Amino acid sequence: MGSDRRPPIAIRWLADLVVIALGVLIALWVNNLNAERLEHRQEQAYLRGVLQDLGSDSAQLAYRSELADRGLHAADRLLELRRNLSSTPTADSLAVWLSHAAFVDNFTPQDHTYREILGAGGLTLIRDAELRRSISGYYRSIESAAFFTDWYKNEEEAYWDLLAVRLDPNDFEAVTRSEVAAGNLNVERVLAQLRTDNEIVNAILMNRHWTQLRLEITARRIAANQSLADTLRVTF
Repeated sequence: MGSDRRPPIAIRWLADLVVIALGVLIALWVNNLNAERLEHRQEQAYLRGVLQDLGSDSAQLAYRSELADRGLHAADRLLELRRNLSSTPTADSLAVWLSHAAFVDNFTPQDHTYREILGAGGLTLIRDAELRRSISGYYRSIESAAFFTDWYKNEEEAYWDLLAVRLDPNDFEAVTRSEVAAGNLNVERVLAQLRTDNEIVNAILMNRHWTQLRLEITARRIAANQSLADTLRVTF
């Protein structure tokens, strides 16, 4: 009669528990690995979206910079006309300068991806702490300068309201529709008004001040946009 060499039942139960525990741990490890892969994939999608939004912002900012340069040029030409009494521009040039001397900077960032990230759980979805700060800093800087738009708008409206009152109606229409009606502008009449009306000159000076400020803000935005875009490109 042979001896029973089977291990005690307690040892068999312990071995079964070990196998089960290992199976559970392996399953959890696989699930965590899959979750990390999905999170990484989602993070990359978000970062690509931010980079794409930055590209749209870059094009907008370049255009805003051109508008600001154009506004400064127009204001300077008008102020020069007041100083140089012998200068007589063409009707087209004078209409364009008066038209461009004031404008509203309505730059709106493309922040769809940024808002989506915040709505999905916040910037903690971006694992790199430095990158999180860069993204947050960029959009905060955009928002912090947005209140200046109200000042721009007020100054521009005051400028156009003043021109509407001080210029002859036909001249005002020629300025506001410079592309199609500039030829109707009475240059001598407008120059006389420009050279004697201090309120118009003050309005031009005020708009020039805000345009210069807009240009400086836009330059900082362009630099921040480029810096963040460069940082994001390194991650791909």
